[in-house]
Amino acid sequence: MSNALEPRMPAVKQYQDKLPRLAIEPNARIYVRLNPMSQNGHPLQGEFLGMSHYEFILLRLPSVPGLLDKLIPRTLMEIRFLLEGAVNTFTADLLSYSVKPALILYASYPDRISIIKTRQHRRLICALPVSLNTSYGDARGLVCDLSQGGCRVTLELTGQSGLRNLNVGEDVVLQMPLNAGGVPAGGTCVARKVEIAGSRLTLGLSFNEGQKEFISEVNEYLDLNHALIA
Repeated sequence: MSNALEPRMPAVKQYQDKLPRLAIEPNARIYVRLNPMSQNGHPLQGEFLGMSHYEFILLRLPSVPGLLDKLIPRTLMEIRFLLEGAVNTFTADLLSYSVKPALILYASYPDRISIIKTRQHRRLICALPVSLNTSYGDARGLVCDLSQGGCRVTLELTGQSGLRNLNVGEDVVLQMPLNAGGVPAGGTCVARKVEIAGSRLTLGLSFNEGQKEFISEVNEYLDLNHALIA
């Protein structure tokens, strides 16, 4: 006869040996995309709060307008985070959420995790809105490709825009959103290539050295968008 006070060990779930162990620290930065198969919408920057291994995970997201309307139970989410220089990606189903004191999501535990080491030299084909400031005036355009060392920008010139006078070797200050919150990151550059075809101006810009915070944001953006890297 067993002792009634004898501690009972919890039963081991038979599927646990088939699931990956999620290696992520609490409060780690994550990026979440709802309905990833639709390819619509920018990923949201959030925070990994914790988990019950093999059962569920907890995520914190910003309360952005319209987000609650998209939080339907069983909605598929793609979640990415960086760990030791590699991009970890997995999908999970939304189980439920709470809005007070913050927007907290309960999601299913992943059944697989994709781990891809980032390449040392990477160039991302993209379409990031950018604001340019030069000695010839300001303008808005698009970053067409981005790397650790620089970017290519295209923009439409209007009328007798002073930017037609921009030359190779001149300074350019840019602002572009590199995080999910859309907060612009600012960097200083040098024009290495200037091409004008009709009303379209294309600039090849190299980032100035010594901008540790800006370059760090560029690298993180490249890492987390590895699937689009050419």
